[in-house]
Amino acid sequence: MKSYVEHANISVVDACKTIEFLTTAIPEWTIRGSGKIDDWFGCPIEWFHVGDEHSYIAISDGGNGDASHWTTHFTGMKHLGIAVPDVEALITRLKEVGYELDHRGADHPFRKNVYYLEDHGMQFEFIEYFSDKNSERNDYTQ
Repeated sequence: MKSYVEHANISVVDACKTIEFLTTAIPEWTIRGSGKIDDWFGCPIEWFHVGDEHSYIAISDGGNGDASHWTTHFTGMKHLGIAVPDVEALITRLKEVGYELDHRGADHPFRKNVYYLEDHGMQFEFIEYFSDKNSERNDYTQ
């Protein structure tokens, strides 16, 4: 078996807003599991696993405040990158529910990427690849 990232775990104030953002961006993702913990280090939380049968993002409520802006110098996640089949369709879906594009990545012949900030200020990168060749997909000289 090849190693891969199975999930990331994030804490937010409003899990439903983050779930709406992700399932709008990636319609084939669903809530594949959820539950409640009555005492998560002194606070009750509700958690959700949002993704598909191979990978997911674990989202729990109970967070405080917003994420640090990605341009600041902080320790922690700058963004999560998710490969998608059609970046332009994703942009349309997110715009229809009120999410504005933060910025586009640099032009590249073998990929297109865009960045969004969800309601808690966390940045997500969505990447569409135009090649199945790893040497082209992973080309950083462009």
